[in-house]
Order: sequence, then structure tokens, then C-alpha cells
Amino acid sequence: MPIQQEQAGVHVFETLDDFAEARVEAVGFIFHGTVPVVKGKGQGSAANNLLHFARCPRLEKISDQETKIWFRSVRVAHKHLDETVGAKRWKWCKFCEREITQRVLDEI
Repeated sequence: MPIQQEQAGVHVFETLDDFAEARVEAVGFIFHGTVPVVKGKGQGSAANNLLHFARCPRLEKISDQETKIWFRSVRVAHKHLDETVGAKRWKWCKFCEREITQRVLDEI
């Protein structure tokens, strides 16, 4: 099954070396937080479940115990996180969100 996920653009980091390598490559998006085993109330909050650009400097400060998932694209990330974490239980890093907003404004 992990092979199918990697082909779909989703990779769960098994080691800190994998995470460090993804940061060096700075391609894609990285989620960190708590992925609930069973959907229900009280399974983490959006403030603790964040999606970042892979090059975001804030990723250097995250805990080793959190789940870390790499995504190839935003669409894959949104779909996967909405299904596994919950649509209201994750959000963009505030610094990455500003960068996205600025990119959209620059394109107008």
C-alpha cells in the first residue's frame, strides 16, 4: 500500500533523515500534526495540524513525535488531509498562507 500512496504524491516520513532530505529538496508541501486513528471529537485541533511549503523555516521547530507527511501538490494535500484528519481539523501555516496570498495578488 505505501507504494500506491507514493505514486499518488503522498509520503509519510518514517525517519528524521527522510524529513531532512525533503526539507533540503524544498519541493512540495509538508503536513505535521496529529492524525486521528478514529474520527471523532477531541482528536487534535487545527492549530496543531499545519500544512507548510517544504521550504518553510517554521518546520525546523516541530516536534519529533508529530506525524509528518509530504505531498507533491496542494490538491493532493487538501484531499488527503480532509479525508484523514478532517476538513476543519487542519490549516495552513500562517506564514505560508501569506505567501500564497501574495502570489495570487501578484498574478492579478
